[in-house]
Formats: sequence, C-alpha cells, structure tokens
Amino acid sequence: MDKTAMGGAVDGPAESLRDQTCVVTGGGRGIGRAIVGKFLACGATVHSIDMAHGGPHADEDRLVRVECDITDLAAVEAAARTVGPVDVLVNNAATVTRAVPITELDPAEWHRTIAVNVTGAFNVTRSFLPSMRRGGRIVNLASTFGHVGSPGRVAYSTTKGAMLAFTRSLALDAASLGIRVNSVSPGGIATDRLVELFGSEAAAEAYLLPLHPIGRTGTPADIAEAVWFLASPHSTFMTGADLLVDGGYTAR
Repeated sequence: MDKTAMGGAVDGPAESLRDQTCVVTGGGRGIGRAIVGKFLACGATVHSIDMAHGGPHADEDRLVRVECDITDLAAVEAAARTVGPVDVLVNNAATVTRAVPITELDPAEWHRTIAVNVTGAFNVTRSFLPSMRRGGRIVNLASTFGHVGSPGRVAYSTTKGAMLAFTRSLALDAASLGIRVNSVSPGGIATDRLVELFGSEAAAEAYLLPLHPIGRTGTPADIAEAVWFLASPHSTFMTGADLLVDGGYTAR
C-alpha cells in the first residue's frame, strides 16, 4: 500500500516533487514564476510555458522554458509532444480586462479573456492529459472573483467561475485515470499586473487592504505554497476542490 494511503509519513517539502515533471503555464511572471520557483526548490523538472520569460531561477538546470501561445491548440499539442510524460500540470496563465461596465467592454477584450483564461486551459489540459502519469495532479488557478461579484469585472469573473466548474467536472473525468484535479482561488495578490491595473502600488494597497481582514495583500509565494500543497503527497484525498487563499476576502 502507498505510504500516504493511511496517513503515513511523506517526503518533506524539499523532496516532495523530486524527479517529477511539472508543467506550469504563465510561468514567466507573478504567481506563475513563484510556482515555478517552488517546484524547482522541491526537486522537480519544470517546463514553464509562456510568451515571455523573466530572469533566472535557482536550479536553472531543471527549468525548461517553452515559448507558446496557449490559445493556439496546434502549438500547445506540439509543446506537449516535446515534454513527454507529466506528473503535475498547473493551468495558471490568464489575462485581465480593464475594470469597466459591460456596455463599455470591447467585444475583442471579452473574446481575448475567454480565449486565454478558459480556452487556453482547455487546450493545455486536452493536450497534456493523455501523457500524464497515473497519480498525476492538475491544479487550476481560479479566483475569489469566481465566488463573489466584482464591479467592472464581468469578463474576468466569468472566466474564473468557469474554472471552478471546469475543475469539478474534470476531476470526475480524470478520477478513473488516477489523476486528481483541484483549484486555488487567490485574493488580492501583490504582482506587477496588480500595479498595472491600479496605476501604482500605493493605489492598489489603498483599495485592497480594507477588503482583506488579515490586514495585508497576498504574495505570489502564498499562492505557490497552496499550489504546491495540492500537487504534493499531502493532499491525496482531495479532488474537485477549491482552496480559497484570500486573506478573508470572501468571509466578509
């Protein structure tokens, strides 16, 4: 019997993904970059899929940078063929629209958000699932905006609500393959994208701090830890679930 099946000891964090192959979309910046770094620190070989990549990581020898547009199914299928067998897949890549009422939302922005956040996750999962090993794990990035409304965020909120439903149904489809599927819903996370949306770090903090009872915004590392937990041997009885990592945002 697997040593984790009866709650036995499991490898520590620094060993938990040793010799495993992980794929992270949107791994070039923000939350995705933090996830890549966490997985590398835990011993994995990581394939980071993005249109642009940031600076070097520690353990760079186990990082494979893959330039790929996840809205292009043929390109994603080609990438999957080069990666080979996979243990962990993280659907993190996403785009965010301007905060505007639906009547001011350009249809092109709507379609782009759906294409990246939903169709992109479909393309990646459809392409990589056949090569995932039994015991594999898929972690999808949803959002608090998939749980509660937010003015001016109809496109982004719609896509993140879709990721919650995608996670639950995919968990049922993948169960017979021995693959677990869960999601993480971040609250306000201090990333470059957040600063871009609000215009400055100070503006972002002023708006977001009162909304998070814990008294701070989150960090990419906070989300990377949650994703690692769902990808690790410490969550073997979880599938079809969503982890809210939001500093109390949805508890208000």
